[in-house]
Amino acid sequence: MLRPVDRPRRWRPVSVLLLVIPMMASALLPFGAGQARGDSVPDHLVVSEIVAGGAAASDEFVELYNPTDAPLPLEGLELVYVSASGLTVGRRAAWDAGAPELGPGRHLLIANEQGIYAALADSVYASGMAATGGSVALRIQGAASAIDAVGWGTAASTWMEASPAAAPAAGSSIERRPGGALGSTQDTDDNAADFIERAVPDPQNLASPPVPDPAGTPPPPGSPSPSPAPSVSPTPGATASPMTPPPTSAPVLSVATARSMPDGTTVTIEGTALTDSAFAEGGGYLADESAGIAVLLSSGSFERGARLRVTGTVDDRFAQRTVRASGTDVTVVGTGPDPEALDRPTGSVDESAEAMLVHVAGAVTGAPTTLSAGLAYELDDGSGPTRVVVGSGTGIDTSAWTAGTLVDLVGVVGQRDSSGTGTSGYRLQPRDPADVRDAGTPPPTAAPSDSPTPGDPGPTPAPTPEGVISISEARSLPKHATARVRGVVTMAPGLVDPVSAVIQDETGAILLRVGDEAGPVARGERIDLTGVRSTLAGMESLRLTTPPLRLGVVPEPEPRTIRSGDAGEPHEARLVRVRGAVVATARRVASGTVSFELDDGSGPLRIYLAASLAADAAPFVEGAWVEAIGVLAQQTTGSQPLRGYRIWPRDRDEVRVVAPPTSPGETDPGHASAATTSSGGAPSSRGAGHAPAGLGALEEAGLADLHVAATLVHGPWPELGLAGVLWDGHRLVVIDRASESLVLAVLAHRRLPVPLELTGLVSAGTDRATGAPAVVLGSAPGDVSVRAAAPHAPHGVLPTGGPAWVSLVGRRTGSVSEPRLYVDGGSVELRWQCDEAVPPSNRPVRALGVGLADPPRILVPCGGLQPAPALVRTGALSMPSDPAPDVAATPASVHGQGVPAEDHARMLAAGLLAAAALTAAGAATIARRLEPPPGPDTPSLAASFIEGSSGSEPPVLTLVGVPHERGSG
Repeated sequence: MLRPVDRPRRWRPVSVLLLVIPMMASALLPFGAGQARGDSVPDHLVVSEIVAGGAAASDEFVELYNPTDAPLPLEGLELVYVSASGLTVGRRAAWDAGAPELGPGRHLLIANEQGIYAALADSVYASGMAATGGSVALRIQGAASAIDAVGWGTAASTWMEASPAAAPAAGSSIERRPGGALGSTQDTDDNAADFIERAVPDPQNLASPPVPDPAGTPPPPGSPSPSPAPSVSPTPGATASPMTPPPTSAPVLSVATARSMPDGTTVTIEGTALTDSAFAEGGGYLADESAGIAVLLSSGSFERGARLRVTGTVDDRFAQRTVRASGTDVTVVGTGPDPEALDRPTGSVDESAEAMLVHVAGAVTGAPTTLSAGLAYELDDGSGPTRVVVGSGTGIDTSAWTAGTLVDLVGVVGQRDSSGTGTSGYRLQPRDPADVRDAGTPPPTAAPSDSPTPGDPGPTPAPTPEGVISISEARSLPKHATARVRGVVTMAPGLVDPVSAVIQDETGAILLRVGDEAGPVARGERIDLTGVRSTLAGMESLRLTTPPLRLGVVPEPEPRTIRSGDAGEPHEARLVRVRGAVVATARRVASGTVSFELDDGSGPLRIYLAASLAADAAPFVEGAWVEAIGVLAQQTTGSQPLRGYRIWPRDRDEVRVVAPPTSPGETDPGHASAATTSSGGAPSSRGAGHAPAGLGALEEAGLADLHVAATLVHGPWPELGLAGVLWDGHRLVVIDRASESLVLAVLAHRRLPVPLELTGLVSAGTDRATGAPAVVLGSAPGDVSVRAAAPHAPHGVLPTGGPAWVSLVGRRTGSVSEPRLYVDGGSVELRWQCDEAVPPSNRPVRALGVGLADPPRILVPCGGLQPAPALVRTGALSMPSDPAPDVAATPASVHGQGVPAEDHARMLAAGLLAAAALTAAGAATIARRLEPPPGPDTPSLAASFIEGSSGSEPPVLTLVGVPHERGSG
């Protein structure tokens, strides 16, 4: 029986202290991903968007994204789907040797081969996912933990981060925040917090442009936008703050894009300060060519006229869109003039002009209201009143502003909405006496203009709006009724025909039929008109016979995003945005029009590019994912009033290819698609018109006439006397040495693996070393051709039957003469079939070669032992021979791990723990030297810590999975 070892008590506190101090220090170090990392961009590939089912159950995809500013490897990774319970795990994609890196900001799309997204996919799979709940995980092939994992709905397995995201509605997706133009960079290790539902999915593939766009997002095509022009403004004075900090790596967004981001999003914008930072209680204002926004600083200041780069958090303050920042987040990059002020009727000072310079002219109505910040007046030019707030510090003399006084001024539009609706509280805020252009005399009256511009003189005073109704009310009127409406022209005559235009307000839109007597109207113009209700080809319309009243130029309404199958009466004539797959390649007819149909899974919708646009049909090929913006029109008959919807884009730029289709048969990224070529480089026509067979067909009669598709996974292998190795994902065949010259011709300008199409094969028996069938390649022209397809990926597990091309990740053990691979609690023999020495290794490796089942071993060629990717964990040693179908999952656990090369905190922690261990050993040695020699019945110090263990058992080191590893149970 063991008993304690007696030691002098005076040494115990010292030894304990020497042990505890380093361990306490190491405990204070940040061990990576355990804490939320919402303030930093993840340094690994992430799952960015998921659709688990649409109109059809197979309309599903998983999108991967590189959020970093450097390429990241795909080689050796796989994407798996895990059922909600975690009982089954199935591979959906895998990337083997030769797979490329995924570039910065780039996406990779993996989709169900039967669904609508298949044509876009960089890789496809056969088995579906459950819309109600499940998980996907990106991991090293066969590993027990993940690089990134996402669960949704009822997911309850360990293959997710914290809590699952909400299951999206059918046809919708879940997208990693912030999403859209900012990319998918949020990773707080909580799926519920990191993902939001997106009503219209946004699939992006390898061919899609990277996001975020470093140049920012331009304003929508056709939207009137101010251009910089000199104006009276004070020269920016010196300021003690903000100081210029080191440049930020965050992309600079346009202000319009920043305004559209969800609350709490961190954005970086650049523009000219319209005011100083203390201009109003809500801060100052900054604008670029696209829009304006309030900037509220918690510290520091900035001056009017300074050109600023600001990084902060976007949200609302009394419904005013605001970027909150500190002085250290503001960089002065220069100076700039005020942008030209927008001309607006007093009744149109609203959200579309918030935080921008606006020019109005109207009469003062009533007495001023005293506010804490100054005086508030109401101005009205007949289109409706707007509030003008004159701050007490502006130096503006308002003593002559009595009721009826005509005032012409410029100011910054602000908002303070105390109602909670978000649609009221707009005010115009002049900055100094120079902003008041006139007070006490009538404002100039502009003559009607055919093509107004933002620089036109002041707006025409309009009569009282008595009798004006909303466009939605006008649409419901019977035929031949007269209606008076106001709105902005979103489509001018001349696009689809000489007389058709469209007008839209907040409630709806309607087609206009503009006769010669009414005169022309221009896109972006706000007009007041009276017309007669009618219908044209199923589309509600108004016929104009008198010239409209022109009220100035205003920004167009933002297009409403709809699903392709939702086109209908509620959206008719509105500006809409639709994304979907091209159902059939676009056609261009003799008249010059181009048309095609889009379908996002909810139903097709026709896109009609008018001849006046001179559009090219070539980019809109079947399967391409296309975005279209334009007027939702209708052309139908009375017998089918709900048919015939189509979009009329107004510019060629309003139709763009978001993601082109992938090449037929391509299922893996990075292996360049090309026309099928023979070994000599000429295009091959042999076997055209039918799909080639797999290597299993070599067992059939008539071998020489077979057309076989396989991947050349290895070239000449002199140690085994082979010219190469062929693999089709299920069967392995070796190439007889007699064909070595043909294999070398294929590899002359290509890197392994190479997809091939073969014919004219001759059987050469069975290879003794591998047990695989051997063939001699055909030597006639076209017998050996390079296919436009992705290579077949190796298996990530050892076979249970015939030989297979495998790739296993583990730690190399054993001697140099008898190397082994330690994988998932066991080891497999590595038979090094290479004249070169076995490469030394003390880190995880990937073994690539011919896997054999009895006994389990891998025949490894030269170059077949490679360092594993930086995020390697362990691979699975024993699974079914075909990894593609769902297989029973075992509880996730971590048996070994590699340390990311750049994780200095973990390395330091490991060093401190090692120091603690050495300190403890030293303390124990000192204590042992100071105590009397043990008697014959006294157990050793080591024995006092071990109970019931035999000396023959090796020590066991348990490695604990850190929180950054997903699925570690």
